[in-house]
Amino acid sequence: MAASQSRSQAVRQSLHLRIEPSPYTVSQILITPHTPSYTVNISTEAGDGQPQTGNPESIMFSVLCMFDFVSEDTGMLSFHKNEILDIVKRDDTGWWAAMRKGGSVVGWIPHAYVNRLSPEMTDRLRNIREELRIYEYEAEQLYNSAPVARTLPLFDPDSATPSPIPEGNEADKATSSKWTPTSYHNSREVIQIGGKHNENVNPYATPIESPRPRPIPPPSPTSPLPRPPTRAASTNHRPTPPILSQDTDLTRIRAGSLSSRSLRRRPVMVDDNPTLSRISTLIKSNNTREIDKLASPDIAGSFEAIIKRPRDDKMLRRTGSEDSRQVFNIVHPQRCGPPWYLRPKFADQLDEDNKGHVRSGTLASLIEKLTTDIDATDLTKLAESRTFTGVFLMTFRTFTTANRLFEMLVERFHMKPPNSLTEAEYKDWKINLRIPVQRRVLEVFSVWLEEQRLLEEEPHIAQRLTDFLNLIVSPPHNITALAIMQTIERLTFTIPIRVSATVSSRKARKSKAHKNDLLKLDPVDVAEQLALLEFSLYVKITPQECLTYAKTQTGNAVAKLRDFCGTHDKLGSWVKISVLNNEALGKRADTVDFWIKVAEKCRLLNNFASMSAIIIALSSTVITRLHLTWAHVNRKSNLDALLRYNEPTGGFAGYRNLVQQAEGSCVPFIGMFLTDIVHVQEQFNQEEGRICFYQRARWYETITNMLRFQPRPYSIAVSESTMNFIDGHLREGSGRDQGWFWTKSQEVQQSELAHADIRKGLEAAGF
Repeated sequence: MAASQSRSQAVRQSLHLRIEPSPYTVSQILITPHTPSYTVNISTEAGDGQPQTGNPESIMFSVLCMFDFVSEDTGMLSFHKNEILDIVKRDDTGWWAAMRKGGSVVGWIPHAYVNRLSPEMTDRLRNIREELRIYEYEAEQLYNSAPVARTLPLFDPDSATPSPIPEGNEADKATSSKWTPTSYHNSREVIQIGGKHNENVNPYATPIESPRPRPIPPPSPTSPLPRPPTRAASTNHRPTPPILSQDTDLTRIRAGSLSSRSLRRRPVMVDDNPTLSRISTLIKSNNTREIDKLASPDIAGSFEAIIKRPRDDKMLRRTGSEDSRQVFNIVHPQRCGPPWYLRPKFADQLDEDNKGHVRSGTLASLIEKLTTDIDATDLTKLAESRTFTGVFLMTFRTFTTANRLFEMLVERFHMKPPNSLTEAEYKDWKINLRIPVQRRVLEVFSVWLEEQRLLEEEPHIAQRLTDFLNLIVSPPHNITALAIMQTIERLTFTIPIRVSATVSSRKARKSKAHKNDLLKLDPVDVAEQLALLEFSLYVKITPQECLTYAKTQTGNAVAKLRDFCGTHDKLGSWVKISVLNNEALGKRADTVDFWIKVAEKCRLLNNFASMSAIIIALSSTVITRLHLTWAHVNRKSNLDALLRYNEPTGGFAGYRNLVQQAEGSCVPFIGMFLTDIVHVQEQFNQEEGRICFYQRARWYETITNMLRFQPRPYSIAVSESTMNFIDGHLREGSGRDQGWFWTKSQEVQQSELAHADIRKGLEAAGF
């Protein structure tokens, strides 16, 4: 036999070896714990896969269904993905006759929809959950296709020199003298029946029951062979192992079995420094015995040991099967995770969706995630981390206090190492966990201070934070601590700069001498001053008031929010009063036209709050019932166009689109946002001991969209006379109740009807 014989040739030769009668008795043969014992006779297959007997009723092999196949044709067998079928006949056209285990129905299936299985793989897949069979099969094929390193000449399968035998085993020594290159890897139990060797027994085959009569398959189909769907569509872009040909040797056994143990060495992990050092020493000393022990797949470090390492419990919770976790980690070896001492301590208390977004968790797990360092090169995770930080710091007052949060962050900064760490592990823990966490804690304090109003909402935390930062005097965080202290000093001792309603010293528009007459004012001037007034109230609203509004809509906790919403009602009352107080029909119509012009200008200024108040007032019943007045209004069609934004369908979709498209300064109509905040409060239920973070994320999104225009003031100059005129009439409008508007509207309507009758009489008289 040539010395260059390949490993696959050696395996193939061993599988076609005929067992001759041996002078040894069963008691003289070494039986290893990994060698199965067989007691029945199994017929072997010919090279083409057909049974030697030619009987189509016997099971040839089993297949795994990789896709769903449905057919209503007579003689076809429909099946689902992950099923295992037994093949009883193969047709040259590509159709195979198959049946289910224990069944009596035989039907034809397309061979392209299935993959052939070895007996060992068939037994293994039948014993796991059906939905995981394809994953297990793909992982096995990926494992078998992995190349075996040849850097260490641990053995020569073609050499006549026997392998080292452990000392003290005389039976092995006696047997090893008769070993040949062919029998080197064939240590297995000799099977005898009736005291003689049975030459028809295949020791690698899986024992099955004696074949029972099977139904004869129907005639071969004449329909064309269907094409299977693409693997990408059926596996959601999961890694696809190499496709095996029909001639692939399916009696190949995993490295954990005896027959292939000496042919397949275990892979040595790159970070397995003790093993690598040991191998280097053994190579220099030519100690082949110890090298062979290291190559054994029975010790830690082999693929069998790798898949048994502790995994993330999330895979187990999602699938409910330990086998699925093993398959997952074989198919995705890069996800095996960091060392145990670098893993999150409270990960089991955090519930995430399939995109990694937090659904709920305990306070400790949320703090841990908040202070977990993120790779700055991963822009996606960095953006998600910033969003998570914003959600947490804006909403933490709904589930804890500022004092408790501060104490937990300080405790996280002073985290202690786990027990039983080696010196190298401690150094790794310090560099890769503690220092990044400490840096992240300081970043959280900085964001809390500058973006989430720490000094305004919790001024007592400032002194505690300063005392904590004064203790950080050594690298690598002393510079960051000093910068935060300087920020505290700047924000504490500097006069707070409120965002004003204007940023421009543009010359004020010349106002007409209105003499308390609305129609003598310029509609553009009124719209601009309304925008300044509304923005000055809008900029004072805080996120905490919005969160409080979810539970209560009254009280001092929502005072600024009520002031802003109150202006909307006051402006609407002013519009209705200005129309109803005009006795002359023409003047009432001109007043309606005036307010429509103001609303159109508010639309152009993105002052949707004032626009909403005006058009709601003009479309109220007390105004729309004045039909004679509306008959003289010239801009009614313009009002109808604006009213389309006020339709409540789709959650005020018209206003939402306006706000979404707005650029520059803007005063949004916040009624829809406040409705969203209350609905979020009612939508989610709180679990005992857990925090619904989905709810907080929805609040954060709503409030952020509602207040995102606060840093964008208008570049409009204040007109003192016009602003005073507006303030006076807004105060007047707040003193009228709804009964007054209805009574006044009836009076005006009766007056219009009387004037209409007089006009008809004059027209009939010829005037």
